[in-house]
Amino acid sequence: MSKIFKSSLVTVAVAATLISSNASASHFRGAAVVPTVSATGLVTVDATSFWRLSPGTSAGSFPHDGISSLSVTGGVGSVSANSISQNTSDSRRAAVSQDFSFQLPSAGLYTMSWSSGSWVSGVPNASGSYGTTSSIFWDGSTANSPIIFDIQNIQQEVVRGTTYSDNLDVIGTVTYDDTHVSTGMSSQAAGFSIDATGQITITNPQYADNLSNPGADQAYSGTIDAADGSSVEFVWLFDAVDTGTVTNQAPTVVDDVVNALVGDTISETIVMTDPDLDPVTGSFISFLDGSGSAVNPASYSFTPGTYAFEWDSTGFAAGTYQAVFEGSDGSLTDRGTLTINLTEPVAAVSAPSIFALGGLAGLFMFRSRRNKRKL
Repeated sequence: MSKIFKSSLVTVAVAATLISSNASASHFRGAAVVPTVSATGLVTVDATSFWRLSPGTSAGSFPHDGISSLSVTGGVGSVSANSISQNTSDSRRAAVSQDFSFQLPSAGLYTMSWSSGSWVSGVPNASGSYGTTSSIFWDGSTANSPIIFDIQNIQQEVVRGTTYSDNLDVIGTVTYDDTHVSTGMSSQAAGFSIDATGQITITNPQYADNLSNPGADQAYSGTIDAADGSSVEFVWLFDAVDTGTVTNQAPTVVDDVVNALVGDTISETIVMTDPDLDPVTGSFISFLDGSGSAVNPASYSFTPGTYAFEWDSTGFAAGTYQAVFEGSDGSLTDRGTLTINLTEPVAAVSAPSIFALGGLAGLFMFRSRRNKRKL
């Protein structure tokens, strides 16, 4: 055997190894890192990341990597996660949840970022490195929760030829940048836009199937920005399907908004449907107040079999509260949000006005539903 032939074999073998290595390392599918800060400057970060699903893999192991560490500005440095868990109930991906915490040395705007490689293969507008960046402002003495956001509230499924519509369900006074292109993305998802209320719209989507990785048909990203400089970058993937030809479509958990008075008992049936008429298993995910803190579980209940949610708001402060629920058809999932806006009852007034208020009291509590996927 000639030396030239040996050299050629070595070259081919190395190339094959590199190709195999790159293919196996392709696993990222999206993420969002959401920070809040206490009055004492302790930052708590709720991080969600999505990865190529590999049954039997533990959270934090390849390809369910999660976020190895956050790099924080202002002298804080590298921060590792306090805990890690995963949800593999959706056949399209593994969702890894982590929480981080760190102490700020002084008032100011702090940025946290992370990155690695590589995107799951076959996404037409994304490849190579990935990562996100978020920021939190602290005035040195006041707690700050400027952006409360759960990326999994976004419906991932897009029906081709049908206008897609879904809300980001953010708590906070914020603006949205739908032109932001995340690391590794070559362009924004075609037709993707977010209005001032956080409503996502895609008119007549026509994304092709990713034959390499199901449900990874188009990457999209954006930022959620508060006036004080705090921000959250999010990035994820749309899953395009055809009605009538797809073997299974994801269920839909409908977003709901209720306005009520402090002291009211809110009773709502969460709407969970499936386009294939598959049975939908409902589960409770979280119930948070406007600061991102968990609501006392003794005050509310959720019945999975009937999707009934009830909350006695007696003793709670006025503000915005969010309860999140998940529906699964056994293979695909969706999350929906019940947003409750509590206001203080009107102070006592003259007798005629009291009678008038009595007539209005029963009309005060009302709901508005936000459509998901279709208009």
